[in-house]
Amino acid sequence: MKIKTASLSAEPFRVKEILQPAILGLNEPAAHAKDPIAIDLTLYLVDDLVVGSGRVETAVELQCGRCCRWLDWPIRLPDFQLRIRPPLPLWIDLTPFIREDILLALPMVAVCDERTAKGCFTDGIRALSETDVQQSIHGRDIWGILERFERNR
Repeated sequence: MKIKTASLSAEPFRVKEILQPAILGLNEPAAHAKDPIAIDLTLYLVDDLVVGSGRVETAVELQCGRCCRWLDWPIRLPDFQLRIRPPLPLWIDLTPFIREDILLALPMVAVCDERTAKGCFTDGIRALSETDVQQSIHGRDIWGILERFERNR
């Protein structure tokens, strides 16, 4: 999505576009671009600096890291910010900025929500509570194992 730099001024310049999900380049084994990307931005020219703000929304398909089901994962960036410093080109391509913020909003590992009807938690898989973690760590004599190595030297 390119904007002609000459069309920007101190007055707000509104950009409402729908971009194709292919711009994300998200063809990973556990992640696929799904929905079009809705963009609603307001751009200004402040001195020689291009400043923009607005919102970006889309959805991607991610595979749950626990049960391997595919999840529709909405991405909403209500406070999308943009700053482009001089020297300004004749045309400004906003696509890389939008792509970067969407990819940064993705989780490292997606997991099913425990409140949904379908998901890991209904299949008997559950996250360990902090108490469970403490018991599993402290329930074993981990230091005793290390002391046996020291004594066997």
